[in-house]
Amino acid sequence: MVEVSAENITLITVVTFLSVFMICAMFIPWGIVIGSKANEQGGRVIQVPKYFEGIDLQNFAETHVVNLTKGYDIEVYEFKFGGWNVRVEDYGDDHEPPYGKWLYIRTQAEWWIFRWDFKYFRWHDKEGVVRSVDNGAVNPFETYHVINYREFDEAYKKWGKDGLRWTIKNDYTQMVVYLGWNFTKYATPTDALLAGEFSMLLCINFDKVNTSFNAWNLIGSILFFQMPNVHPLLNAIIAIPVWIAIAWLIYILIVKIIPFVGG
Repeated sequence: MVEVSAENITLITVVTFLSVFMICAMFIPWGIVIGSKANEQGGRVIQVPKYFEGIDLQNFAETHVVNLTKGYDIEVYEFKFGGWNVRVEDYGDDHEPPYGKWLYIRTQAEWWIFRWDFKYFRWHDKEGVVRSVDNGAVNPFETYHVINYREFDEAYKKWGKDGLRWTIKNDYTQMVVYLGWNFTKYATPTDALLAGEFSMLLCINFDKVNTSFNAWNLIGSILFFQMPNVHPLLNAIIAIPVWIAIAWLIYILIVKIIPFVGG
């Protein structure tokens, strides 16, 4: 009779558990996730900032507000939106040639502290014209597709509030971005931004939502207690036994390697 070691049993248990959990999660219909945001009458509950009250947000699967409040300073925000990992960065100085104050939005793959697969959005104005540019001055090894705030000013001057609706697209998806600020207090988007009172409303349609799961992201979310819409206690019940098994495996491997290291 073949005897199976304790470490092999532990390894099989960990791998089997994570694999089955990942497969089950991958087959969850996206409608269930959207449905969790519905109220008792079957509609979605949406909280709209006062700058965007006139927008028919029921046409979108999800919305997210980004408030830029640091004026001249750099601002970076990372969050999950529509199933995508999104990064927003506001950078530069309005008086700094040749690019001035600019902004980018991108999607990215991420796991723990690691980031990769950057896909920057191109900004399309009311007429569908691309107003963003490739800013290679920031990092010569990576193309930052950015938009200067002067483009927002020009669009607002040309079309009024109709010019504050932008469509952004990258290789994976697209979104709608609405710009907002106190219109009676500031004449242009740049003025509001530099005063730290500028907002963006990101909106994504149902057909642009990311319904796929990345295996590394899913496993990382489990192990680092970051599963979305999961109670922390339930996340801990799932993750702690897995960590105990992993720690046991590491201990066994170290014990078995020590005699060879000692020579």
